[in-house]
Amino acid sequence: MLWLAGFLFLAFKGATVAPPANSAFFALAALGSAWFAAFDRARVRELWREHRGLLATVLLLAAAILFSEAVAKARGEAPAHPLPPQAGLLLCLPALALFLRDERALRAVVLVFAAVCLWHLVAMPLEAVLGVKVSWHRIELLPRDAGPLHFQASGLAWQAYYFPGLFLPLFWLAWGPVYERRVFPGWPLSPRAMLVLPLLWLVPALSVQSRSAFAGALTAALLAIVGASRAKRLRTWFAVGLLAIFAAAVYWHLFAENKSGADLRVAYFKHYVRAAMDWHWLATGRSYYLDPDLRMMVPGMQMLQHSHNDIAQVFYSWGLPGLLAYLAFWVALVRLVWTRFARHGEYWPACALIALLPNMVTDLGFQHYEKAAFLVLLTAFCLACAGRPRPARAAAPDQAGAAAAPVRP
Repeated sequence: MLWLAGFLFLAFKGATVAPPANSAFFALAALGSAWFAAFDRARVRELWREHRGLLATVLLLAAAILFSEAVAKARGEAPAHPLPPQAGLLLCLPALALFLRDERALRAVVLVFAAVCLWHLVAMPLEAVLGVKVSWHRIELLPRDAGPLHFQASGLAWQAYYFPGLFLPLFWLAWGPVYERRVFPGWPLSPRAMLVLPLLWLVPALSVQSRSAFAGALTAALLAIVGASRAKRLRTWFAVGLLAIFAAAVYWHLFAENKSGADLRVAYFKHYVRAAMDWHWLATGRSYYLDPDLRMMVPGMQMLQHSHNDIAQVFYSWGLPGLLAYLAFWVALVRLVWTRFARHGEYWPACALIALLPNMVTDLGFQHYEKAAFLVLLTAFCLACAGRPRPARAAAPDQAGAAAAPVRP
């Protein structure tokens, strides 16, 4: 529990603008590995036997990041900042998954996630409408009028991508295990009432004034509703269609104005891809940048910090080895989500990925600390739950009584 508390503290308190010290993550990775090597080697062997493909991609990606940064620093090309925390996060993942295989630990972490999401459900509309600063990071809100929303409220930092990076998809790690009875199976929760929560979560998604955040949240909510309707009745699709129309109206009236267009982002995306394909940098990349890289400026256009695309930025920063390792990680993660969850009618891991993906396509992805932290948390949750059968839903009281009654000849 102490290990989990330390990891969650770093995951929630850290940010792209103020990442935790790498030494803390490396210490956690070493302590977690030492604990299981000393006291529970059988569980380590079991996890490796079941998921060695995914775990191998995690270790390869961490190694590719560390190699790229070491070479860049040796060549004097890397900026004067410490190693990116993504490598330390990845090295913590195996121990995190093993700790979460304990039912009490998983239950405690789900409660923490639920409390954090409840806080954002209340705090973010307050920030967006009233400008009341209630989030724990000291960076101020960004004034931006869009209908009744007067501030771009992130709940974590001053740009909207931090919210959809961590706390927007984090909702599904709190909702999914409870809805599927993986934790608290005895709670008398109505499945229909639980399906309302993804729709309520559209409120804070709307408050951040992020088009990709709202699109991801809405798509994930629709997937949850359709997936929960086993019969796929006409009324389900009708409700889905109404929600899609509502989303289009909200997008048009609130987000169509006072937002940057695609021309600027597309130009920088192409610029970064061309730079990444320079053969001098294919093997190592050009290092991880937090500040604007003055060499990467499109003539005649406003200066942007990055390519606004996950794949392009990984390729530029960590070269072809980093890109291949990152793509292999995604392939292994999506395969796990499909084979162990979605194919069996359990959609919360897929909903979490869908809530995250639009923002990774239109903005920085894995190199944002918040998104890297979420991907590690989601992967660990999937590894922890994949080895445990999904409990059957509790029968209705009258059915349970009838089943328990003895049958007389």
